[in-house]
Amino acid sequence: LPEVVVNLSSWDTFLYTRSFTNVDSDRAMRHVSKVLTYPVTIAATLHQYSPFTLGSGLTAEGLKSLAALRTTIREHELARSEKELEMQQRPLRVFVLGARAEAMLPPHLYLQLAYLLPSSPLQVYFVGPESIPAVGETRSTIVVSSRLALKYHRGFFHDAIWSFAPFDPFTDVFFLFSPGLAHPRGRAGWQPTVDKLLETKCAVFATGFHAQDMAADVAGLEEDFGPRIDWLLRPRPNPFASLKRDFGIRNLQEWAIANWGIYGFRGKRYEVQGVAR
Repeated sequence: LPEVVVNLSSWDTFLYTRSFTNVDSDRAMRHVSKVLTYPVTIAATLHQYSPFTLGSGLTAEGLKSLAALRTTIREHELARSEKELEMQQRPLRVFVLGARAEAMLPPHLYLQLAYLLPSSPLQVYFVGPESIPAVGETRSTIVVSSRLALKYHRGFFHDAIWSFAPFDPFTDVFFLFSPGLAHPRGRAGWQPTVDKLLETKCAVFATGFHAQDMAADVAGLEEDFGPRIDWLLRPRPNPFASLKRDFGIRNLQEWAIANWGIYGFRGKRYEVQGVAR
C-alpha cells in the first residue's frame, strides 16, 4: 500500500516495516538476508527513501543519476490513475551483469522489488556466462507478476549489447554483484563490458565481498578507466549485505560476505559550455 512507508535504514527496520514478524532470531536473520540481499539492495538503491544520500556517500553526479531513475518511477505512480498513460509507460530495466547465485534464486524472491516499487513495470535481466535460472526452470523469460518479469541471457554483455540497445539513463540501471573487476583471472574479461557500460551513460552499482575486495575493484577501475568515470556512490558498507559469513572451502581463514559494500559509477558526461569570444 502506498501509505505504508518502508524504512530502509537497516535489515531490522526493513523487516519490521515490511511485517516480517516471524524473523525473530539471529539464525533466521542470517538465512533471510542471504537470499534477500540481492533484490533488497537493488530496491534500496532506487527507492525514494534510499539510505544512500548526499553526505553518506552519494555524490552530486549520483544524485543526478538517481533523480533521473526516480523521475521515471514517479511517472509510473502518476500514470496509475490514467489508463491511457499506464499503457504507454516504459518499464524500468534492471541489468544484473555477471549473474551467478542471484540468477538462481527462486523467482518469487524478486517480488520484493515489485512490493517496494509497486507502480513500476520492472524487467530484470540476468546476463553472464553463468546466468542460469533456478533449479527446474527452463524458461528464458519468467513472468513473476503483472509488473515483474525476469529474463536470462547466457553470454557476455559486450557481445550481446545490441540485443538490449538503446539505453536510457532514465529507465536503465546496472548492478554488478561482487564482480571481481580487478581479480587477476577476471580483469581482462570485464574490461570490454565496463567499456560498453561507460558508453551507455547509465548508472552502474557494484558490490564487494569485503573492504579489500571492494578497494581492489575501485582501484582497478581508476587505473583502467579513470578519466572516463563519474563516481556516483563512494565505496561504503551496504546496510543490506548478507548477515551470513561464508568461508573458503580450501582455506577457512578466507571469508566473504555477499554484498558487504557498495559503490556506483557511470560514464563521464561532458557538459556543453559556452566559449567567450
